[in-house]
Amino acid sequence: MNRILILFILLLAFNVKTQNPISYQSFIETTSSKEKAIIALELSEHYHRFSVDSLNIIGVALKEIYALENDPFVKAVYERLLGSFDMKKGFVKDGLKMLESSRSFFLNHGDNALISQAFNHTGLCYLLLSDFQKAKDNFNTSIKFGEDAQDKTMKFMALINLAQCHYLSGDTISAQLYAKSYMTLSLKNEKYESAANANSFLGQIALDQKKNNLAMNYFEKQAEYAEKTKSPFTISRAKNNLAISLFFKGETEHSLTLFQEVLQERKDQGVIPYLCDAYLNIGSLYIESKDYEIGNIYLDSSIFLAKNNNLLTNQIEALETKLEFDDSQALKDEVRKLKGNQKLILAEQRKLRNIKSSVTVNRGSISTWPWYSYLIFIFIPIVVVLFFKNSLSDKG
Repeated sequence: MNRILILFILLLAFNVKTQNPISYQSFIETTSSKEKAIIALELSEHYHRFSVDSLNIIGVALKEIYALENDPFVKAVYERLLGSFDMKKGFVKDGLKMLESSRSFFLNHGDNALISQAFNHTGLCYLLLSDFQKAKDNFNTSIKFGEDAQDKTMKFMALINLAQCHYLSGDTISAQLYAKSYMTLSLKNEKYESAANANSFLGQIALDQKKNNLAMNYFEKQAEYAEKTKSPFTISRAKNNLAISLFFKGETEHSLTLFQEVLQERKDQGVIPYLCDAYLNIGSLYIESKDYEIGNIYLDSSIFLAKNNNLLTNQIEALETKLEFDDSQALKDEVRKLKGNQKLILAEQRKLRNIKSSVTVNRGSISTWPWYSYLIFIFIPIVVVLFFKNSLSDKG
């Protein structure tokens, strides 16, 4: 059931908030550039989870403001947003450069929470680049600055990413220790979503080790803490993981029941990418059970939704799942075409960043001046000459 395993929420998370009180309208209506940047940081917590493309949109908007006002704080924020977008879209090295540049400003700015977040972001880049030592160094530095931040959750935010880093580098024991430490601190601070995530990660390790009963225990704990968050998205994610572990235990009917519940919840929540994943999970379950006809129906539902909402990634994922039982050339060509379109769209998104400098903008505006404004360039030299002539006469 490899397709479903990939859909696990791996703990490359930013400890983001599920319900974001800040709206994009607030960003638009605010006239202060610094206030816009602060709102953008708040919005980015939501966009990391629900709308990655929006990181690029709001980052470009801030870059346009910086071109006019040259506020270094605005620059640091837009670099963080655009760097995070690049990291999530696969341009990890480009993203790392911007995130490190942004981090340099925050280091001098002196806000320990922002510094802690900045090192967490760069650590994630190094983790994705499989540079595990640099990733560990960045996560540890994030924890160090987090200890002095006003928000006490900062001191353990990067612990789960540190656990992920140790696991991917082959040190399972350290990974489990860090994950359990993260869970303990999360519970101490009543951060139940974080505690749920820790159990999700530990359950994933147990599944990888073929310890299905232990995995079930962790996923049941995840569900318990998820309920305390009162967050529909967190509860559905926990239920989804529990369904996966039930499938591996051979309890297919029970697993299917939970997947169907998740599907209904995703419909109610209305976040289309998550709904696409819910259809895809059920389709994958039927395919693993060799029931290709019903599996294909659910996959088609995922593809239909993704196509109608311009969600190329989800559409490609569902089509690639189909390739597991249908290796027709037509299907392969469709996937290839969509991946080509995806690259073109990404290129266009990143082109939006080519903002004119403030000097260029100002020069461009000169052409709109009225004709008589140019007379000033004739009279300025005459005034200067007369001024100096009078000054010399006075001295004589």
